[in-house]
Amino acid sequence: MKKFITAFMIVLSVLLSQETSYGDAFLNIGASSRSVGLGRSVVALPQNVGGYLINPAATAFLSNNTFTGMYVNQFELAEYYTLGFSHPTKNGYQWGIHGLNLSVNDIFERPEVKNITDLESRRDSIRALVARGFNSFNTRESALIINLSKSVEYNLDLGWRFAEIPLKIPIGINVKLLQKDLYKVDGTGIGIDIGGMVLLDLKQIFLYDWLNELAFGMSLNNIVNTRMYWSSGKRDDIPMQLITGIGYSQTFNHLPIKYKLLLQKNSLYSNETQYGAELTLFDVVNVRGGLNYGYLQGGIGLTFGNLNYSIDLDYSFSNHDLGNVHRIGGTIYL
Repeated sequence: MKKFITAFMIVLSVLLSQETSYGDAFLNIGASSRSVGLGRSVVALPQNVGGYLINPAATAFLSNNTFTGMYVNQFELAEYYTLGFSHPTKNGYQWGIHGLNLSVNDIFERPEVKNITDLESRRDSIRALVARGFNSFNTRESALIINLSKSVEYNLDLGWRFAEIPLKIPIGINVKLLQKDLYKVDGTGIGIDIGGMVLLDLKQIFLYDWLNELAFGMSLNNIVNTRMYWSSGKRDDIPMQLITGIGYSQTFNHLPIKYKLLLQKNSLYSNETQYGAELTLFDVVNVRGGLNYGYLQGGIGLTFGNLNYSIDLDYSFSNHDLGNVHRIGGTIYL
């Protein structure tokens, strides 16, 4: 019964998305275990292959061919996975292609019997339905995202009294192709995201050797609204959202420790703030935690490799009213 109720809630929510502004809500599950473990507060986190879903500029500093993926069994009912590939070009661009898919299978159709007012007739109808068995159907929501990013450098001149401030400015763009097969309807849509960051080396500004990098991030997702067109003839407009955030990275000269602190705001959820933190030990073990719209998230990652290649293995979890969700993912750098 619990499985049926959960399936009904998920299917009902995606069917109602034809009439609401959240037709891309399945993308909130995330693109990588690392990003989820950080509370998805990654709009100001550079060199993050899974961060393209929040900020297209997140991939700008990747210097290797990168393969990444994640798998989630959502509430022991729905299956969600991501696969992606990124490639750096000789002229400093980074392009990538990423696929995301959410599917719920074998959902029973429950015929409506409330219009049968006679109790005995209703009983006989239910018995006949149970004896015959129920038909089932599947739902699927998927996205194909093409990402392009690049980093530029700029020296900020504040006048003759001040030294120039070197800035790193990664920028990026996503083209999103959305496709949905729901109960007796299907829909397609296309959307565009643009984003960027500004990275400051605080050591060169304040002349303290122990200071590290401060990052500001901003992304406009679903520019001019993303439109889903349904076979039923209806249209779903997914509104634009402005995501802003700040991040700080700190290393220590004589200790094998570094950490990152992250904060993020989304214009669609103006009363909520996302937080994330990551502690790295010996450049091998990464411990993460975050708060995503009131839900606690966290995880751990391991890094293996050498100068020619490296492998990241990541696990993350998040709590939810329907149960805890566990994610397993990984990234290969070649």
